[in-house]
Order: sequence, then C-alpha cells, then structure tokens
Amino acid sequence: MTPQTARQLKMPGANSGSVSSPNTASKASKDRSPKVTERKALKSPVSEKNGLSRVTELEAQLDQLQGDLKKTKDQLTASESWKRLALQEAEEAKKEVSIMSAKLEESERQLMEISASEDDRVEELRKISKDRDRAWQSELEAVQKHHSMDSAALVSAMNEIQKLKVQLEKVYDSESIQTKHAESAHAEIRNMKIELTETLSLVEKLKSELTDCRESEARGLELVSETRMQLEVANKTIEKLRSDATKETEAYNMLLLELEQSKGRVKSLEGLVSKLQVELVGSCIKDPEQQKEENEEIKRVKTELNFAKLEISQLRSALDEAEVRYQEEYIKSTLQIRSAYEQVECIKSESSQKEAKLEAELTRTKANVEELRSQNECLRESELAAELKKLEFDLKELKDNLTVKETELNTITEQNKMLKREIESKTKSDEPVVLLEASKAAERAALMKVGYLTEETDKSNRRAARLTEELESAQAANTEMEAELKRLKVQANQWRKAAEAATAMLSNNGRYSDKTIPFDITIGSPKWESIDDDNGDDLSKKKNNMLRKIGVLWKK
Repeated sequence: MTPQTARQLKMPGANSGSVSSPNTASKASKDRSPKVTERKALKSPVSEKNGLSRVTELEAQLDQLQGDLKKTKDQLTASESWKRLALQEAEEAKKEVSIMSAKLEESERQLMEISASEDDRVEELRKISKDRDRAWQSELEAVQKHHSMDSAALVSAMNEIQKLKVQLEKVYDSESIQTKHAESAHAEIRNMKIELTETLSLVEKLKSELTDCRESEARGLELVSETRMQLEVANKTIEKLRSDATKETEAYNMLLLELEQSKGRVKSLEGLVSKLQVELVGSCIKDPEQQKEENEEIKRVKTELNFAKLEISQLRSALDEAEVRYQEEYIKSTLQIRSAYEQVECIKSESSQKEAKLEAELTRTKANVEELRSQNECLRESELAAELKKLEFDLKELKDNLTVKETELNTITEQNKMLKREIESKTKSDEPVVLLEASKAAERAALMKVGYLTEETDKSNRRAARLTEELESAQAANTEMEAELKRLKVQANQWRKAAEAATAMLSNNGRYSDKTIPFDITIGSPKWESIDDDNGDDLSKKKNNMLRKIGVLWKK
C-alpha cells in the first residue's frame, strides 16, 4: 500500500465527514419536522416539495457514504493481505539475516522485536479499525484535526526515505568501486601466477643444470678413481721392474765376481805353467823319472788350465747372455716406465682440462643461479610485497566501508525507531502503517547491502590469504634454491679438493718415476751409459709418439 492509496482511503472519510453534518442536520430536522411541517403545511405546498427533495438528496448522500464505506473496507482488507505478504517476506529476510555476524544478529533481534511489536500493533490497528467502523462518525472530527499533523509526518517520512535512497546510491557506487578493485586484484593475481610459472620453469631449468653438474661430477670422480687405479697398477709394475732389475744386477755382479775369480785362477795357473816351463828347461839334465813326474805334473796343470779356460769361456758366454738379457730388460723397463710416466702426464693433463672445464661450467652455473636469484629477489619479492600491501590497503578500505555502512545501518535503524515512535504517538490511522512498511523495506535493503559488503570483505580476506600463501611458497622455493646452491658449492669444493689431491698424487708419482729411471748407472758399464745418453737425447722425440700410443691404448 502506497501513501497515495492511504490518501485515497482518507479522502472518502473526509467526504463522509463533510457530508455527515447535513446528515445530522437532516436527523435533527426530522426530529423537529412534525411541528415545522404542520406549520409549513398550513403555509404553502411549495415548501413541502422542497423538504421531500431535500430528504431524497440526503438519502442519496447516505447511500453514497455507505458505498464509500464498503470501498474503504475492501481497501482495508487488501492492505491487510499486503501486510500478510510483507510479514512473510520479513520472515524470509529474518532467516537470511540469521547467518550474519554478531552485530547484525543483534540488529536482527531488534528488528524481530520491532516486527513482533508491529504485528501486535497491526492487530490492535485491526481492532481499532473495527471499532472505528462502529464509531466512525464520532472519530471523523478527530481524524480531521490530526490530518494536518499526519501530512507533516508524511512529509518528514518521505524526506527520510529520500535520504535512504541517496545512501543506497552511495552504497551502489562503493560496490562498483569495490568490484573494480576486485577485478584489478584478480588481474594482478593472474600476472603473479604467470610470473610464478616462469620462476618454476627457471627452477626446473636450474635443477636440470644441477643434475648435469652432478653427472659431470660423478664422471670426474669415476675418472679420478680410474686414474688412481691406473696409478696403482703403474706403481706396481714399476716396483716389479725395479725388483727384476735389482735381481739382474745382483746376478750380473755375481757373474762378474766369478769371472774375476776365474781370471785370478787363470793368472795363477799361467804363472805356475811359466814357472814349470822354466823349471823344465832347467831340469832337462835331470833324471828321466823326475822328468816323467814333472811331465805328469805339467799335463795335470794343462788340463786344469784347459778346464779353467773352458769355465772362463762359459762364464763369458753366460755373462754375455746376462748382459744381453739385462739390456733387454732394462730397455723394456725403461720403455714401460716412460710409457707409464707419459700416461700419467696425459692423465694429469686430461684431468686438469676436465677440471678446468668443470670449473668453468660450475662458475657459469653459479653466475646463472646468482643472476636468477638476484632477479627473483629484486623483482618477485618486491612485486609480491607491493601487491600484498595494496591488497592489505584495499582490505582496510573495505573494512572501513563496512564500519561506515554498519554505522549508517545503526543510524537508519535509530531513525526508523524514532519515526515509529513519532508515528505511534501522532496517529493510529493506516498511513503510518504504510510508512512503517516502507521503512522496513528500506531496512531490509540496507541489511542486504551490508550482507553483500561482508561477503565482499570475506572474499578479499580469502584473496589476501591466498596471496600470502603464494608469497610464502615463492620464498620457500627461493630458500630451496639457496640450499641447492650451497650444496652444489660444497660438492664443488669437495670435488676440487679431490682433484687437487689426485693431481698432487700424480705429480708425486711423476717425480718418483723420474728418480727410478736411472737406477742402473752404478753398474759402470759404458753400454748402459750410452743407452742412457741415447734415451735422454731421444726422450723429447719419442714423447709425442708415446703420448699418441698411450692415448690410443687409453681410448681402447
């Protein structure tokens, strides 16, 4: 029911009030009519006709007033049906508003109390309207007196409704601004997700590079272990060759001693033979028996001399064979030692090259990781912090708007209460009921807007929490990358130390092999000296060829 219908409802009453005075006048005229008509009947028949026409007019007016009364009753029933519908809608609104916060629940309880009091008030108004129908004419004058006051209250209520409309328009504007902020926040979140995927791809790339570095490190460690094994084998072969060479030198020295002994024996025998020959020449004049004994002695000495010469020839042949074998063994051992030394040098050069290559790759990966880390620290964290600050600022604005809207709601509810009290104190007609329904509708709309604002604040809170989680995940990824970099640095340092130890071992082995090459110079043979001189001269020429051969064998 609108204020216009309320005015329409009141207008027939006013008309009926305006007509009721002739009705009462007609009743009074009817009460006084017998005497007056008797007097007027004596005077003239024209006045009688006028009185009859006046009665008919009054009866017609009475019928019209009764019809207006029926119309007002119909309108009252329609207004009651609208009231019932409004009450049902109020119940539904109460069910929806029950989900809100504690403050809104408090306002809802107040509204429920107000609605209950309004229901009681409506029942009282129904009873009053029924009583008013019974005593209509007695209350018409009071209604006319209060009509001006009701119109003033209606004007004030319309002004309040206009203010509520302005406030609702402001709420709509703030909602549009908040939706724009939400859309911008969604766009920023999408951009942040894109940047997060890019950082994840970079992390995957770094992980792949890290796995490559680990594989190369494993290959380097395998190469170091293989070189260690080869060095151990080379050391064993060098020790074996040294032991063989010492054995050969001992045998050669023994043969030389035996040869010297045999030479001494030959010299003694030759001296004995010469002495015997001198004695034989001097004893030609001696007895034949003595000569015979001396001849036997000479034969015995000659046989011994022949045996000694044969032994000397055998020893010389054995010495020559030992010398040849020693030369062969020495040449073979020197070649093996030099090949092992050249192999060690080749392994050292290859390991140094691989170490330099791995160090260059490690420095490159470190530079890439540091660059990516600096980019992530400079860009991602600053952007995420800025976005988080912006969202926190938007959240504060939404909270401020919510508090403002709550205060506005409280002021609106207070104004509605004041308006209800004023309406209850001023009048009991149907027009304040319409104003009350309008205020209740405005109150429901304001509550709905407040609910929408609370939902928007909850959404913004969830978005802020999601962004904080994404920021924490990005920071965790950065910490994981830093941990991986630290572990990679530790592994690189360990690998570098192992490579340095291997190179130190290789360099020590090289010096040892240099010392073990000229182990046979003490023999004193000119052949060995010539062989050593030739080997020393040809070392620079043969080194490249041996390196090539060792490289081919190493590859096989």
